[in-house]
Amino acid sequence: METGMDKVSKMDYGIKEGNYRERGMVAHHNGCQFTIAAKNVKSLQLLLYRKKGFQQIAELELPLQYRRGNLYSYYLENIDFTTTLYQVKINGKIQLEPYAKAIAGREVWGEKRSEEQVYCAFHQDAYDWQGDCKLNYKTWQTIIYKLHVRGFTKHKTSKVKHKGTFLGITEKIPYLKELGITAVEVMPAYEFEEVIEKENLYKPSYAIEETQALDVLNYWGYGKGNYFTPKASYAATKNPQKEWKDTIKELHKNGIEVIMEFSFGAHEDQTMMVDCVKYWVEEYHIDGVHLYGANLPVSLLAQHPVLAEVKILQNYQDTTAVYEEDEIPETKVLMEYNDGFEGCARRLLKGDAGQISDFAYRNRKNEEQQGIVNFMANHDGFTLYDSVSYEKKHNEDNGEAGKDGNNYNYTWNCGVEGATRKKKILDFRKKQLKNAFAMVLLSQGSPLILSGDERCNTQRGNNNAYCQDNEISWMTWQENAFQKEIYDFVRHLIAFRKKHPILSGAVRLRVMDYLACGYPDVSYHGEKAWTPYFEEDSRYVGIMYCGNYACVDKKECDDFFYIAYNLHWEKHVLALPNLPKNLKWHVVADTSKGVGKDWLKEGSELLLQEQKGVEVSPRSIMILQGKKTKNITEKAAKAGQRW
Repeated sequence: METGMDKVSKMDYGIKEGNYRERGMVAHHNGCQFTIAAKNVKSLQLLLYRKKGFQQIAELELPLQYRRGNLYSYYLENIDFTTTLYQVKINGKIQLEPYAKAIAGREVWGEKRSEEQVYCAFHQDAYDWQGDCKLNYKTWQTIIYKLHVRGFTKHKTSKVKHKGTFLGITEKIPYLKELGITAVEVMPAYEFEEVIEKENLYKPSYAIEETQALDVLNYWGYGKGNYFTPKASYAATKNPQKEWKDTIKELHKNGIEVIMEFSFGAHEDQTMMVDCVKYWVEEYHIDGVHLYGANLPVSLLAQHPVLAEVKILQNYQDTTAVYEEDEIPETKVLMEYNDGFEGCARRLLKGDAGQISDFAYRNRKNEEQQGIVNFMANHDGFTLYDSVSYEKKHNEDNGEAGKDGNNYNYTWNCGVEGATRKKKILDFRKKQLKNAFAMVLLSQGSPLILSGDERCNTQRGNNNAYCQDNEISWMTWQENAFQKEIYDFVRHLIAFRKKHPILSGAVRLRVMDYLACGYPDVSYHGEKAWTPYFEEDSRYVGIMYCGNYACVDKKECDDFFYIAYNLHWEKHVLALPNLPKNLKWHVVADTSKGVGKDWLKEGSELLLQEQKGVEVSPRSIMILQGKKTKNITEKAAKAGQRW
């Protein structure tokens, strides 16, 4: 029977024993080095194909004696890298080679492809980084913006040429730069299985049978993947490797780091995980990784000399596995996702009792051995806008009868479930969004913003949009007055945080006056100065920061700040501590005010008439700054303008 394969033998490709040092397929002169790890191997073949038409040209039987432990290594000659694809067959089953640096067959998004229909490609293109250098931001300088490559620009309102691609991100760099973020965290952007089988799903509205088994789109990308390969269907060009490198290089040029997410299975090889992170750092110049999965080699990564300044994010970090008890690393590379901040801050935002003391702690949490990442919304839950617009999840479009997704989201709809035109409700939601952003961006940990939250993005109440490749999950870019007001407030907050290191965790706050300057680094206040009310029914607190503890080059110190949090439905007067003689409290921001008054430009801050206390409106946050009275604008001073 004619198979279309060329008649080849082992001698045609000169199969010899390899060097075992390099995993995967690596080009060498006119041949290649191929090493693969496998257990219980009875037979091992290398299948070769022509790129054009995926026509098989050879099936090479690889000798099993070229083995050390579970490593099989070969050197093969006479392979044309420019025109050849390959697959591996182990014990009769075709598998993708785990270390493959390029993949063919998944260029079209959303097509169901078996491993037999996907091919590994040789990748040996040189790339000119043009002097690209790592930015190496400290954890306290890091403001993270989490995005999905496809969803970030796929919507028709994105106004980019290359929608849903790496190049689409490049086109939006001016926006990211204007917003002020310092790092993008990218959801899985390596080759993953886009379509997953899911049995016994409850029917969506269009299903034929009640328990029809459906193939579900893996929109988020978590799960099994080819971890060394950028996703071809996220590329606008035919070269996803170059396109992703171009994007990373442009982000770096504009002061933005790149953190990539990787979701490893429970039984993945730890050596492979380390090799994977090392490869992306060396080959793609990424600045950090966020790892999901079990049995992760965090200690190996944190102590690897090549990865000494690479940020390592995880939902929980066991620092004892990396550092001695009293060891303080020169550079913090570990960063822990602080899920507890989200739950506590959301509950306080909606007015739940018993949260203020925990919030005060989480607000200042800043560890010596690791950074802390705080957020109010993430991919697996309500968007921030939905958290003030919905109390119940609305996941019916997922096809699981609303049974999927978290049932406990600590959200409040402000009086109406979902969309509304009622101005009173919309104004209330607007104030709650400003409160939420103030809570996270004024915390001592590194803040994370879910893409679109700054533009009031909605998923229509879906809190588990893992399979929604449509307008439910895509970020929308149209702008109205509501959205612009929130965006401008967030932009001002980020710039303010960047300017004042005492507010951004540059130093670890101890709640002590260890400089003997008359003020502790941070202090808490209630209706009486220096006497916070942390009882169960409390929903308000004043937090004062002393800028003497955050000096630039041990010369110019930061200012005094007082953040007044009142998440109660009643107004409260919070006591203000006395400032040094030459300073007075001025209002910088107030979330209860509308556009133009919610944030006051530098030099336009308003002097408080009463310096002993400040009245904070219901469900509002105020930012006060200790400034010399001469800093008040001349126009305001002449008018006798006071708060």
